[in-house]
Amino acid sequence: MYGRKLTDQEIKTRLTEGRNYKRLYIELKITYDTVTTELKTENKELRQLLQQALDQNQTQAIQIAELQQMVFGKKKKPPTGTVVPVLSELPKQARTKASYRRPIPPATAITDEVAMPLPATCTCGGSFDPDTVSTHDRYEEDIPLPELTPDYQAHLVTKYVISRGVCARCGKPTTGNNTDLGGAEISLGSNVRLLVTHLVSVVGLSYAQVANLMLGLYGVRLSDGEIANILQKQHRIWLPAYNQLKSDIRAAPIRHYDETPWKIQAADNAGYAWVMSAANSPKTLFHCATSRGAPHAKRLHGMDGSAVHISDDYQAYRTLPGSQQLCWVHLYRTIRDLRYNANLPQEQLPHVTKWYEGFATIYQDLRTYLQEPYDAVVRATQATELWRRTQTLAKRPVPASGEPDKLRKLKAQLIRAGKDRLFVCLPKDTPCDNNRAERDLRQLVLKRKRSFGSKTEKGASALATVLSLCTTTWRTYPNEYFQQLALLG
Repeated sequence: MYGRKLTDQEIKTRLTEGRNYKRLYIELKITYDTVTTELKTENKELRQLLQQALDQNQTQAIQIAELQQMVFGKKKKPPTGTVVPVLSELPKQARTKASYRRPIPPATAITDEVAMPLPATCTCGGSFDPDTVSTHDRYEEDIPLPELTPDYQAHLVTKYVISRGVCARCGKPTTGNNTDLGGAEISLGSNVRLLVTHLVSVVGLSYAQVANLMLGLYGVRLSDGEIANILQKQHRIWLPAYNQLKSDIRAAPIRHYDETPWKIQAADNAGYAWVMSAANSPKTLFHCATSRGAPHAKRLHGMDGSAVHISDDYQAYRTLPGSQQLCWVHLYRTIRDLRYNANLPQEQLPHVTKWYEGFATIYQDLRTYLQEPYDAVVRATQATELWRRTQTLAKRPVPASGEPDKLRKLKAQLIRAGKDRLFVCLPKDTPCDNNRAERDLRQLVLKRKRSFGSKTEKGASALATVLSLCTTTWRTYPNEYFQQLALLG
């Protein structure tokens, strides 16, 4: 059988089968190569997506740890199944007109009485008709302040007996001391206004806290509307002093800038509070606005380009005229918090630790140089040296384990800032941190926790004025604070 010779037909059939197998192999190989290429491409894309997801997961884990550190006093959720009762709103009672006015103090509360009789004659020389002469009582409630009130007493009420008459010759009505009889019968004195302004601004109390304090210590009742009116009145009186304070700080060679959210209810809870402080004096100025835009920073800064302004790396401060010194504390906190972040991947910890130690050494040397006696040539050399070390650190190779996104951004920030924004503090002999502005804003941040912002832009503007002048005066004249406030107007 094996020695049988194939026939021509069998040979032809087998050759045809061979050609068919060959053509099928080529088709299958092309199909395999195409599918393999597509699978490789898809696999590469999936690997990239997976790596992006892992990087994002690491970044979010770090951010979660940061947020956990920021959260303080978080309220616990009620146990599962607990029904939280909802209180129904009580119907509001209609208020009378008298409820909007301060009550007339009783005779026993009056501590002093001042008579304001009519002058002997009218300004025209005529006499007053006795039948037209009448008296009208006006009251002023005030409080004692140690520096301003002799014979200290708990509660001062002054009664003014104002005479009013009509001239028999010209028919012109006249009051004693030309007193205006319009307005409320009882008003608040200047001492009350100064103390309320101090409590709202420097102490940072809410309206409710101020009202409770005034009632508990002095027996003076205040409504939210009265407190708001006091701030508005002081804002109008002190506006010239506020503008002068702004000019004084603008004249300072070194200034600090910062901002923090400050909600304004009428502006859909948008708003920011800006601060500008002179590095060489206690003077500080606040400005409240509805946004965080650069025009507000420029309006606060002015057009002077000779000063050095110290701030964080927010875009609005980069465009201000003059030299900018970046705050090294902000930069240091970024890498320090990353180094001690609980969710930092363990394989990246050695790289981040070495980077943190290198940056901390540069920062420490910078602070040491600033403590040394000023020498322009030495400071210029030191700035060049520190910038070279900073560049070397920023360009350090990334290990195979990778590095957090936050570190990559910090390195890019340092290179972008350059020597002129990182080390201008050395030749210009200025602070290398923005701690002054952060301390100035702290009292406003604490007040925000109590009062949650302002209701209107008008109220925010008034707060900025009184806060600026009260804070500056409090720090400049701690032993004669209220006397200096009284001199402002």
